[in-house]
Amino acid sequence: MWTYLHRVELYRIVRGARSLAWSEEYDDHGPWVCGGAVEYAATVAEDYLARHHCPAGRWLVIVRWLNPDAEPERTRLAKVEMTWPGANPVTEAAG
Repeated sequence: MWTYLHRVELYRIVRGARSLAWSEEYDDHGPWVCGGAVEYAATVAEDYLARHHCPAGRWLVIVRWLNPDAEPERTRLAKVEMTWPGANPVTEAAG
């Protein structure tokens, strides 16, 4: 059976150590269309970081396809490290 169940994991990287900041499982075919899984991972991370006014720094986002028929069960589609400049609540509020 085909499934679009995915897990997004967002880690903050401080002095080389990863700390899980957020994760979510959802049913969406987004990683399979448009620019692909890498672009999708970056877009999801940027959206989360902006909405939650996360601090500037290094971040890592991983997108996994949760396919019960695959080995291993969690198949990584994308792993993207990025530098987030920090959210600006004043600019975002002005829209």
